[in-house]
Amino acid sequence: MKYGLTLLCLLISVQIVHAEFNDPMRPPAYALNKFRLQKLKNLPPAIKKPVKQVKKVVFELNSILYSSERQHAIINNQLIKKGGMIEGAKLVRLRSDSVRLLSKGKIIDLEIYDNKMNFKTIKKSLNEKKI
Repeated sequence: MKYGLTLLCLLISVQIVHAEFNDPMRPPAYALNKFRLQKLKNLPPAIKKPVKQVKKVVFELNSILYSSERQHAIINNQLIKKGGMIEGAKLVRLRSDSVRLLSKGKIIDLEIYDNKMNFKTIKKSLNEKKI
């Protein structure tokens, strides 16, 4: 009898320990979710920082005036001497066929392409039409 009573108490205590304890005053899950959503709606809107539009500068090398006496380049239709500035870029190197600009720590190389072949073909085609 003693063992039976101990076994019965043990079974009852196991069921009580594993039973879920619910707070009778706790609101139901749908009400908690609704409260959280309402709280989020009442928050002030996030402050958005304005995005700075970075203007991309395009450099076009029009011509180079290169001699022992003077070193100039015409970039974006502006005459710039060696060491001069154009739109935040410094002209640091001049050669007979290319220039180098330094802008915000970046090196920009510009080259002049030789268009003599195009002129020769145009002249030949004009001469052939006359004959």
